[in-house]
Amino acid sequence: MSEPELPRILCVDDEPNLLAALERNLFGQFDVVTANGGEAGLAAIAAGPPFAAIVSDMRMPGMDGAAFLAAARARAPDSVRLLLTGQADASSAIAAINQGAIFRFLCKPCPTEELVAALEQAVALHRATLLERELLETTLAGTTRMLTEVLSMVAPWAFQRSAQLQACVNHVTAKLPWPNRWMVEVAAALSHIGCVSVPGDIVQREIAGDALSEEEQKLIDGHPLVAYRLLTAIPRMQAVAEIVRYQALQPPADAAPDVVRGAQLLRAALLLVRGLARKLPLAHAVQELRKVEPPLPRGLIDALADLQLNTRSGIRKAKVCDLVPGWRLEQDVVSKRGMMLLAHGSELSLTSILALRNLQAAGAIVEPLLISYGGEEQAGAPVAA
Repeated sequence: MSEPELPRILCVDDEPNLLAALERNLFGQFDVVTANGGEAGLAAIAAGPPFAAIVSDMRMPGMDGAAFLAAARARAPDSVRLLLTGQADASSAIAAINQGAIFRFLCKPCPTEELVAALEQAVALHRATLLERELLETTLAGTTRMLTEVLSMVAPWAFQRSAQLQACVNHVTAKLPWPNRWMVEVAAALSHIGCVSVPGDIVQREIAGDALSEEEQKLIDGHPLVAYRLLTAIPRMQAVAEIVRYQALQPPADAAPDVVRGAQLLRAALLLVRGLARKLPLAHAVQELRKVEPPLPRGLIDALADLQLNTRSGIRKAKVCDLVPGWRLEQDVVSKRGMMLLAHGSELSLTSILALRNLQAAGAIVEPLLISYGGEEQAGAPVAA
C-alpha cells in the first residue's frame, strides 16, 4: 500500500535562510513549497496543484503579507492562510485579517511545535471545507435533478421554460467571472418548480403569450413564492430560494450580492425568453432588455447578445425503446386522449424515458416520436430495457 500524500504547504518570505529553516523543520510532516516574496508565491499558487495552507511573512518588499494573502485568497479561496511575522503591531494584524481572512496570526520566533500544531489545524480545516463542498454539491445535484424531473412530468411547459432559462444563465456565467455561479445555475433549473401549483393549461397559455384573466395572472405571478417556500426547506438552499423568489422583481436593498446578481440574471433571461417566444429577433429582444425598469446591468445584457437557443445537430424519428437521455423532443408528446405528456423542447431524462415506455406499453401514445440530438448525444447508448 502506497504512503498517503503529505499536505501541501506554501511558505512565503523574503529571507532565504528563514525559508530553508521552515523547510527543514516541517520536513516529513508536510510537502513544503517555498517562495521568495509575494509575486513568487502567487506564481506557485498558479502553477498548482492547490495548497492546503499558505504561510506568509508580513514585512516583505514590493508586496507585504496582507496584500499577498488577499491576492492568494482570490486565487485559491480554499487554501487556509496563516501569517508568520516579527512585526506584531495591531495595524499589521488588522490589515492581514481584514484583507486576507487569515486563520492564524503567529509571531516570530515561532516554536516549531506551535507552527506544526497551527498547520495541522489548518490542514484539518481545509479537508473539512472540501468534504463539505463535495457533500453539498452531490446533495444539491441530486435534489435539483429529482425536482426538475418531477417538473418535466407534472408541468412540461414549465419545465421547457426553465430549460431555456438554464441555457441563458449558463451562457452568461461562462463569460462573467461570478463567484458562487452555481447558485444562479441551480436557481434557473428550479425557477419554475412553483408551477406545480398552477393548472397546466394556464402555464401553457402564459408561456405562449396568451391573455390571462386577473385571477389566472395572480396564479402565475405567485409561482416564484411557492417555489421559494418549497426550496427554503432544503438545507443550504436559502440563497437559491431567494434568487427564485425575486426572478421577476427587484431584490430588496439588504439582499446578499449573490442574490442580487442571480435575480437580475434570471429576470433578464426570463424577459429575453419571453421576447423570443413572441418571435422577436434576438437583437430586438436584447434591445428591449436595455429599456426595462428598474434597469438591468449593462454587462449582463451584453453577455446575452450572442445567445443561441435550441441548436440541433440532427432531427429524426425514433421509437420509445430507442430513446437516449439527452435527446430533445421536436414535437409535443400527446396521449391518444389528447393530453400533453411532454412538451416540444423537453430534454429526455432517464425518468421521462421510463415513463414513456410505461405509457407506450399501455398503448397510450403513438410512435414514432420526433427527436433531435447533438454530436455527443447521437453516440449515446439507449436506456437498458
